[in-house]
Amino acid sequence: MSEAVDDRLSALKQTRLWTEMRKLKHDLIIRFAKRENRVYTQFYRFPHQLRALVERVVPAQRPHGMGAGAEPLKILVFACCSGEEAFSLSYVLRRHFPELRYRIRGYDIVGDVIEKAKAGLFTLEEASWGPFVTDELLGEMFEPAGEGLLRVKAEIREPITFAEGNLLDRQFMEALGQADIVFAQNVLFHLPRAQAREAFRNIHDVLTAGGALFINGVDTDMRAHMTKRLGLEPLEYLVEEIHNDARVDRGNAWAGSYVGRKPFMRSGRDWLRRQGTIFYKAR
Repeated sequence: MSEAVDDRLSALKQTRLWTEMRKLKHDLIIRFAKRENRVYTQFYRFPHQLRALVERVVPAQRPHGMGAGAEPLKILVFACCSGEEAFSLSYVLRRHFPELRYRIRGYDIVGDVIEKAKAGLFTLEEASWGPFVTDELLGEMFEPAGEGLLRVKAEIREPITFAEGNLLDRQFMEALGQADIVFAQNVLFHLPRAQAREAFRNIHDVLTAGGALFINGVDTDMRAHMTKRLGLEPLEYLVEEIHNDARVDRGNAWAGSYVGRKPFMRSGRDWLRRQGTIFYKAR
């Protein structure tokens, strides 16, 4: 009897009905699940996003060259946690654009992780946690710091500052000025949807005209609606590859969690707004 049930369940999972049931379950979770703040990050988390940064975004921001005469590239990283994303960005920029001047400012609401980011100290386990971290990357990003610790190399740390800051604090956000590139990743889907929409507007407002927004980790229907409403245009480059990077991290049990990502689909008129993670603000 048990084997017969298992066989029928296995057969059901191969049908379109099963897929549609999972989509409906996920849509309900997106709408009604309680959201909670989580402290979690990795080094080199989305390699295809970083490739898009190098191959499309930075050249678009500095079309006339990246030498000493150019203004420093201004980058904001929200929900920076203990600095892994900001350090990864700095590493990639130095590696691919050695003449580029840039400043990265990272913000998070959790004071303890900001202090860790300022120190730039990690255990080997912390540094190598991400699925895309290689021995080569570890050797190029870190140096031994004693007592089993690794420190992010000084030339990677130097262009970065960290401080506490809240995306929902309008006064704080207005005081930041504007940035050429903004990262707000894997944070909005942890906020109640009304607060996530408010944070999305605040993020948009600190982005300079023509600037690029990296916004993985947000409810896909909200991303489509807000980017269209705010006039943000999606970058159609490595979209599926970036999507699959995120699924490596989050796993395939997408239907049971608001942080899950559905299988990649190009269907629907707004598929690029729903699936894309990089958007440009109109000039």
